[in-house]
Amino acid sequence: MKKFLPLFILICSPAFAGMQMKEQSNSISAEMDGKVLWTYHHDPAEGKPYFHPLESTAGTRFTDLRPEDHPWHRGVWFSWKFINGVNYWEEDRTTGKSTGETRIVGIKRGVEENKATRIELNIEYAPAGTEKSVMQESRSVVIAPPDESGAYFIDWSSRFQTLENDVVLDRTPLPHEPNGKNWGGYTGWSVRMNKDMKGGSFLNRNGKVDAAREAACWMLFRSPNGGSLLFMDHPDNLNYPSKWYLAPGMPYFSPAVIHDAPLTLKAGESLTLRYRLIVLPETGTKEQAEAYWKEWQKTKVVILTGSNNHAWQKTTPALKAVLEQSGTFDVDIETDPEKLTPAFLSSYDVLLSNWNGFGKNKPAPWSDELKKAYVDFVRNGGGHVVVHAGSSSFDDWDDYHAICCATWKDGTGHVKPHEFEVRISDANHPITEGLENFKATDELWFKPFVHPDADVIAESFSKTTGNWEPTALTGQFGKGRCFTLLLGHNEAFIKQSGFKTLLIAGVEWAAKAFNN
Repeated sequence: MKKFLPLFILICSPAFAGMQMKEQSNSISAEMDGKVLWTYHHDPAEGKPYFHPLESTAGTRFTDLRPEDHPWHRGVWFSWKFINGVNYWEEDRTTGKSTGETRIVGIKRGVEENKATRIELNIEYAPAGTEKSVMQESRSVVIAPPDESGAYFIDWSSRFQTLENDVVLDRTPLPHEPNGKNWGGYTGWSVRMNKDMKGGSFLNRNGKVDAAREAACWMLFRSPNGGSLLFMDHPDNLNYPSKWYLAPGMPYFSPAVIHDAPLTLKAGESLTLRYRLIVLPETGTKEQAEAYWKEWQKTKVVILTGSNNHAWQKTTPALKAVLEQSGTFDVDIETDPEKLTPAFLSSYDVLLSNWNGFGKNKPAPWSDELKKAYVDFVRNGGGHVVVHAGSSSFDDWDDYHAICCATWKDGTGHVKPHEFEVRISDANHPITEGLENFKATDELWFKPFVHPDADVIAESFSKTTGNWEPTALTGQFGKGRCFTLLLGHNEAFIKQSGFKTLLIAGVEWAAKAFNN
């Protein structure tokens, strides 16, 4: 994965030089000028990992921990209410335990090269007193360092995976339902604030203040003491935009993901949820919140690289530049894909492979667990994109070749790079719609292995074979969309307009899961 720096480091940014990361066995904290900015707790004895304290860089403390009225509230935390009728939310006031247990069974944490702190957790859900879990979770929490304005964000993403049996996720019924309560509907990622936050206001994207149970893609809490929390619901989430459960008297707020009805996940199904929480040092405005929202909507892409029989050190930055210059994508680079985890993958919309183990390349092997996570990412709706030789690996892995659409096999070949025409063979596909044939100078493969389920949407004539050979292909794997562009042999060819147009359109298309 991304290179992790030692945890005891000073984060030296122009605005906040000297911010220090510190760790203990069951927590990690960021300190600024000797004062804790945030702490993330992950004690297996407690379960339910949480942030507390959570402060702005201007010194406003937002969170409360285990208040007397609801001692199971823990700053910023996640909990389901009912799983298969078992309560995972409330706790016995004497023992501090729930009848449903949220078990932390694995954790990895560190500071990345961009100074963001990443925490990955493996969590299991099981009724108390039982060994067998009913659902598993892969969670990723990424906390960015403050920017020059003093704002910082927390990205939270989780993939919930059912096991052998169906799982029913439920909440306290709504007032109009049997046994309904006025406070029904809440569950999920939540913020409980302290008494100093009373008198603050909640502003949603629709411009309404303190509008409980109204659907909105973001909610801005404005503290009476200065500072704000901006909570954003991702468009790919279930029931987007969520209805918001608000309790101004506590204060408390949460995008209630199953507010209107329980959810049944069939055995083997998964659910991915993503949110962003931004901590602002000043009182935020609607316009400011909207700007943050639009920035967050960029498609998250990770380029897998670090091994390739081509010059990946040059082609990878070129691919990143093409995507980011379009203004649509937020792109990361991963040079150690053998270390990928389900929690890491859940942070992204699209995996772009500029990696292979072809020929004399001997990258680190992929574990069976990683292979399963990779396939599951696409099967459950993640996008997959291949550039040039990024699929030339794993000869005996059928699912991989289905995801990659086309790859190099015995009999595949090419001649020296030369100019040729790229002909649009499917003008009705969303990627190529409105795109005219164009000239490209590149390395043209002939006789690549094309998976039977793949569709060719662009092709070029090979004088070697006398045939039109595929240059761009699409496919479907489960709910995931797959796009392969066999062009892009070097960084100069990647900068050609035709290549850039196909790449941008292909990644945009792959980012959206099939709904069937």
